[in-house]
Amino acid sequence: MDRAPEGKWIEKNAWKYGFILRYPSDKTDVTGIQYEPWHIRYVGLPHSTIMQKMNLALEEYLNYLKEEESISASIEGKKYTMSYYRFFQNKTMDVEIPLNEFREISVNNMDGVIMTTSS
Repeated sequence: MDRAPEGKWIEKNAWKYGFILRYPSDKTDVTGIQYEPWHIRYVGLPHSTIMQKMNLALEEYLNYLKEEESISASIEGKKYTMSYYRFFQNKTMDVEIPLNEFREISVNNMDGVIMTTSS
């Protein structure tokens, strides 16, 4: 990543476009995986921006969302709210989705969903 100019650019700017370095060198104790400079993952905006500003690996970010249940951030004049909803086996859940806001729902591949709204 640090040899080619393109790699340097990706390392410095990928988060601005929704991408993260999946296994950073300073997070091996958190991820359990060695540094992989080539492993880029799309998490989307605003998640990548929050992770960059807070220096969080994906595992840390998902845990942060679980603990807080809902967080808000303003990025480039746009307000985002990220809410975590835990799955319960064999149960249904009601989720209130604002009609006048853009929304995106994604599964965290573990035990819940993250709903992101923006206005």
